[in-house]
Amino acid sequence: MYPEDIRGIEDIGKLPVINKAEIEKNLKENPPFGTFQGDLPACRIQSSTGTTGMPKPFFQSKHDWDVLGNLWARRLNAQGITAEDRVQVSLTYALFIPGFTSTEGIMKLGAMVIPLGSGAVTNTERQVTLARNWGATCLLMTPSFALHFADVAEKMGFDLKKDFQVKRLIHTGEPLPPAMRQRIEERWGLPAYDNWGSVETGAPTFECELKNGVHINEDAYYFEVTEPETGNSLPDGKEGLLTVTTLFKESSPLVRYNIGDFTKIIPESCSCGRAFRRMASVHARVDDMVKVRGSAIYPTSVEPVVRKYSELGSEYRLVVDNVNNKDIIKLQAEIMQDCSTDELKEKILNDVNNVLGIKCNDVELLPFGTLAQEASAAGRIKFKRLLDLRKK
Repeated sequence: MYPEDIRGIEDIGKLPVINKAEIEKNLKENPPFGTFQGDLPACRIQSSTGTTGMPKPFFQSKHDWDVLGNLWARRLNAQGITAEDRVQVSLTYALFIPGFTSTEGIMKLGAMVIPLGSGAVTNTERQVTLARNWGATCLLMTPSFALHFADVAEKMGFDLKKDFQVKRLIHTGEPLPPAMRQRIEERWGLPAYDNWGSVETGAPTFECELKNGVHINEDAYYFEVTEPETGNSLPDGKEGLLTVTTLFKESSPLVRYNIGDFTKIIPESCSCGRAFRRMASVHARVDDMVKVRGSAIYPTSVEPVVRKYSELGSEYRLVVDNVNNKDIIKLQAEIMQDCSTDELKEKILNDVNNVLGIKCNDVELLPFGTLAQEASAAGRIKFKRLLDLRKK
């Protein structure tokens, strides 16, 4: 194949699909930054969080950074942020990219940034106090932290719907499944917006006020959904692996990058009037899948079960282990209120078995704050929903 073989976007299928494993291999063979960063001047490095391996660095040029700030401003504007808002950012200011890029977008809109960082940097009790005292009108955080924030605020004696000036919740960094969004919106009495992205891509999507899939910033990215085995593009409406090409990146450009998320392109236009196509919310990731007794399971599949029970807190995880040469699964969740735990555990166990399709061996109900404290002590940016002890 030669460069002249690519005449337009219709020829993109002639190019190979690349994936995370190839980038990791390139970094290992060409330390420390690999050979995919490009040769234009870069002003900073951001990287993946390293939850599935070593952090993967991606360079950003000054042009890249300016565009990402503009794309975040577009996101926030679509979700109702104006120059009158005070946006409390509870995303990590480190190698994790959205804390910085969202801050750029907030300032471009003329709004005020309250840059508190994650709960590991500014503890949750202080975040609650500052949100109330400083009159934050928007909270920008991961979905799991929004629920943990609500748990802590209520434990401190605050009424989420009366004691804060918050008008909307904006999320990124983690999936926002329907059951989780419903739980967040019911507890806060506010709209919660989803934004899909990654350190490799930046800010490629945003949810509009209708909250029916995320719009793709098609002036900055080209999205395909591809067949996992062949890499061939699938038609709109068919589910497969999301493959992204960046159209603006000077540093670390990506062409047909399989990011490992399962989704589909929504074929219908959005009634909000925007012409950008939409992508369905990501419901599963290749990296999150684990094989147990020969069956593939995803930890997020138990999300609706946990959100169903008001007795449970916001945090949960599946623990997989091998005991006497047999794989076992346990759901760990936090208990919010006194109740008959034996009866509750039995109900939860039955529900988990139904959604997993294979037997869950146990449900462990932990004191409130146990899992959140563990995550904070480990300095984790995203809450891990799976602990596979077989790998140790």
